[in-house]
Amino acid sequence: MPIARIIMGEQNTPEAQEQLLEGHREACRNGFLATSDFSIAVKIGDTSFMIITVYETAEIAEANKDARTKWIEERADLIRDDFYYEGDVATLIKGGGGPLVSKYPEKLI
Repeated sequence: MPIARIIMGEQNTPEAQEQLLEGHREACRNGFLATSDFSIAVKIGDTSFMIITVYETAEIAEANKDARTKWIEERADLIRDDFYYEGDVATLIKGGGGPLVSKYPEKLI
């Protein structure tokens, strides 16, 4: 069952937000988020964002928690607040009804 992490973040400045978003992109390409199926960052303000990351299994998601914690700690001076939710993905569908990621079960469509 795919699992999602939804991270809510408040940054100290707009510049801090840009640094964190660039770090997020790098973590997706070559870091602890490279094991995810996808990760979406949404700017919801000048100093706030939401990141939705989906993993194929809970085990894959769990395997990077220490690396995520370290990544956050290394950037603590940029972050005003950070918390996340985690849960099973109930729907994963693109507009028009097709599968967003084809390897997931039909019941998520």
